[in-house]
Amino acid sequence: MRKIIIAFLLLCVSASVFSKDYGTIGQLFPIQEPDLLTFIKSRLNQMQKDGELNGIRKKAIENVEKHAVRPEAVPGLSPATADKSWLYDPTFIVNQDIQDMSGNYIARKGDKVNPLDKIPFNETLFFIDGDNISQVKWLEAQLKNIVNFKVILVNGNVRTVSDQINERVYFDQAGVLTTKFGFQHTPVMVSKEGDKLRVTEKHI
Repeated sequence: MRKIIIAFLLLCVSASVFSKDYGTIGQLFPIQEPDLLTFIKSRLNQMQKDGELNGIRKKAIENVEKHAVRPEAVPGLSPATADKSWLYDPTFIVNQDIQDMSGNYIARKGDKVNPLDKIPFNETLFFIDGDNISQVKWLEAQLKNIVNFKVILVNGNVRTVSDQINERVYFDQAGVLTTKFGFQHTPVMVSKEGDKLRVTEKHI
C-alpha cells in the first residue's frame, strides 16, 4: 500500500510539471486574405477598363484562325525525286470485344480485321504540300479525271488551296495518316487495290 501511495504522488507531481502554461508567444493577427473569386473579378474589370482584355481576346481569335487555316506542318517530308509505290495492309488485331447496340458481336478480342472488307472504300487520297506550286498544279490535273477523292495537306494554307482548286481540303494534323502510310515524300496518291491500299509517291 505504501508503494502504491508513493507512485500516485509521483504521477501527480509529473503531471503538474508538464502542464505548465507558457503563455502566448508572438502577436496574433486575424486572417485577412481576399476572396479569390472577388480578386479575379476585380482584375478582369480593371483589364476591361484598360482595354487589355479586348487585346487578349483579339489575339486569341487571331491565333485560332491562323492555326485553323494553317496547322503545323507535318515534319520530315520533302518533294519526291522518284516514283515509289508499295502496298499498305490495314489489317489489325482487335484488342477487345466489339458489340453493336443489340449486343451482337461485330468482332471478338484477338480477331484479325481488315476494314476494307467491312467498309466500302472507293476514294483516292491525295497528299500534297500546299505551299508547293508544282504539287498544287499537279493535283489540279489529277482531279480532272477522278470523281471520288479527298485532298489532304501536309503543309500549307487550307483556305488558299481550297479556293484555288475549288474543292474541300483537309489537313493531316500531327501527321497521323502520313505515319500510318509510311511515306516521306510528296505528292502522294493512296487508292484501294484488292484488300490493301496502294501508296504511291510521285516525282513531278
